[in-house]
Order: sequence, then structure tokens, then C-alpha cells
Amino acid sequence: MHGRLKVRTTAEQQEIKAKERAKKMVIYKTAMNLIFSKRKSGELDDEILKITGQVLTENPDISTLWNIRKETILKIKDAMPDLIDSYISKELALTEQCIRVNPKSYNSWFHRSWVLDQGSSVDFHNEFLLCDKCLELDERNFHCWDYRRIIVQKSKTSLENELQFSTDKIQKNFSNYSSWHYRSELLPRIYPSSSDESLLDDQKLAEECNLVQNAIFTDPNDQSAWFYQRWLLFNGDEKFRTSSSHSSLLLTLNNELESCQQLHDLEPDNKWVKLQVCELLRRINGLGNETEILQLVQQLIKVDPLRKGYYTYFGNSTILMNLKKKIKKEFTSLILNTLIVSGSKIVEENQEKRTGQS
Repeated sequence: MHGRLKVRTTAEQQEIKAKERAKKMVIYKTAMNLIFSKRKSGELDDEILKITGQVLTENPDISTLWNIRKETILKIKDAMPDLIDSYISKELALTEQCIRVNPKSYNSWFHRSWVLDQGSSVDFHNEFLLCDKCLELDERNFHCWDYRRIIVQKSKTSLENELQFSTDKIQKNFSNYSSWHYRSELLPRIYPSSSDESLLDDQKLAEECNLVQNAIFTDPNDQSAWFYQRWLLFNGDEKFRTSSSHSSLLLTLNNELESCQQLHDLEPDNKWVKLQVCELLRRINGLGNETEILQLVQQLIKVDPLRKGYYTYFGNSTILMNLKKKIKKEFTSLILNTLIVSGSKIVEENQEKRTGQS
């Protein structure tokens, strides 16, 4: 059987792995004992940074070691402030290496954020490049998105640039929920509304509605754009929406309803479009659209039976809300009629008194 590679049995493979783990465990325990010994004796120096770095590159999620590195960096910063920038560069290199090992390591990202505050100068261009690389690998890495917010604030990067970044991400992939969410944080700060009926000014709201419609019509089954549209349309003060038939937001809601109904004709079994039509009908005129809403609720239960409880609650809450409106309307009408009748009686009594006196 010369020249053939021997195929190891499962038992042999397990034995080899067990030996490798045991060897690594010996190295790990030796390193940890040395680290704690040096820390106890106050030897926070280059050697402890070297040893902790070796362990962390294998396992970035040991919080204690990151804290020991913080203590060491602060000690060096106090003793040798002129050299701190070189140590900061090494910390940034280490955290980047650890992030490559585990892109979702809490400790690595937290330590990197802390390091930014310790040096006298930071290459923010490099920090943005790191974020770009990580988001290329996983566009929903919330650790990276949070870190990007931090460096945007520290570097005083314009929010308009970040909005364009989110636009590019969305146009590349409409399913990028993290980018939609980031957009929802930026827009009210850049384009605030002058009224309480919506979060954005009218022009920007119309532009965002067009953007989200493109996403919805491209992939009606993707929930990211639907959730963003709900935030876009339903976060204002509802009393402004119903107080005037000429409300700009009310006109927008009617336009969105028309678009959703067109999509519903194309995708009659799509639960997302049915639910959005229900919500739009209820927001525009829940009382007048109650019958249509309840019909759509029954259709939703058929196409998505797993969420029957939620749809039933939606329908019942619509009925209850409309009942409250009816009672309020009837009560207001009753009060007005009572006041009118009482006023008429008072006028008649006054007239009778005047007639009797004359």
C-alpha cells in the first residue's frame, strides 16, 4: 500500500485533537499564571503586553486581559507620555488582528474605542477603512456599526457624508437592515420637520418614500424596507394627521396607500403588503375603512396562520379604536345638543320675564 495516504479513523482523530487541546491548555495556563503573577507584583511592562497579546490573538474574549492592558497603557502614559502614541499604534494593530479572528468580539471593539481616547492623534481614515472591510464581510455587524458611530463623532465627520454612505449600502443591497436603521438616526438630525406631524421635512419625506418604494417593489418579501417605511410614515403625532384633510402627511399616506394597493394587485398573497395596507387604511380613516381592514385581517390569517394572534389583535384593536371614536363623537354631539337646548330654554325664560314685567 505504498504511496497511499492513510485515512485516520474517527477515534484516532479525536485522540490527536485531545492531545492538541491538552498542549494548548498547558501553554494557556502557564501564560495566565505568569500574567497574574506580574500584575500582582506591579510589573505592568512591555512583557505583560506581549504575553497578553499572544493569548488574546487566540481568544479575544478574555475581558480580564484587556483590562490588564488598559492598566499597563495608563501606567506607561503617566510615566512616558512621549512614547504613548507608539503604544497606541500597537494596541490598534492588536485589536484589528483580534477583530479578524472574531469580527463580533465585544471586547476587541470596546478596547479599540477606549484606545482612541488615549493617543494624541488618530488616523480616522484608517478607522473608516477598517469599518468598510468589516461591513463588506458582514453588513449587519452591529459592533462595527456602533464603532462607526463613535469615530464619526470623534472625527466630526459630516452627517451628510454618512447619509450618502447609507444610501450607497442600500442601493447595493436593499436588504441591508442595519443601513436602513442608521439612516433613520441620521435623517431627523439633518432634515428635521418644522411640525410635529412627521419626523422629516416634506421634500425629504417624499424622496425617502420614493427610495423605499423602489426597495419594496424590487423585493416585496424582504422585511427591511417595510419596517423602514413604517418608521417613515407612522412616527409623527397622529392628531395632526386627522385634524386636517389638507395635511401634507395625510396626502403622503394616501399616495403610499395607492402604491401599496398597486403592489397588492401584483402580489395578492404577500403578507407585508397586506399588513401595510391595513395600517395605512387605519391611519388615514380607521372608522371609514373598518370593513376593508377587517377583510384584510382575515386574509392575513390565511396567508400567515403562525401570526394569527397578532392579526386578531390588530383587528380587535381597530374595532375598539373606532368604537371609542364613535362614543366620543356621539358624546360630543350630545353635549352640544344639551347646551343648545339649555340655551334655548334660558332665552325663552328671559323673554317671558321681560314680557311679564312689561
